Amino acid sequence: MTFQKFLILAGGWIVTIVGAILTPIPLPLPIPVPIGITLLLIGCAILTTHSKAFRRGVQYLRHHNAWLSRALEFVARHTSDIVEKMAHAFTHRRDGRYRRGFARIARRASAIMRKMVHRTRPHAHGRHARMRARRSETTD
Repeated sequence: MTFQKFLILAGGWIVTIVGAILTPIPLPLPIPVPIGITLLLIGCAILTTHSKAFRRGVQYLRHHNAWLSRALEFVARHTSDIVEKMAHAFTHRRDGRYRRGFARIARRASAIMRKMVHRTRPHAHGRHARMRARRSETTD
């Protein structure tokens, strides 16, 4: 493992843990974004991109818990919409590099969350379960 990959994985775990800690805590911020859930999803997105074991673990959890899978898709869809709306509200009357950079970060963060949800869909686990069921039917 290279040092760069180690730093990316460590950063992903730190962001995920901070997001998990901040999720149940109500923060008195004027920003209409669920900070904890957003950090948790960004950390999971980093880890699913760079860690095959973490990605398979998320797939396993989503396969065995349909409610968790639906909740993850719901939260990722709505959190990314909230981030994009917040970026538009902050940059509505501004020009220049700040506006373009903030809008680019918001679009990229929402795209990363959508890719994470797509990347961790549990299709492989369902396919493997169907193959095992077919094998057990032919041996009986």
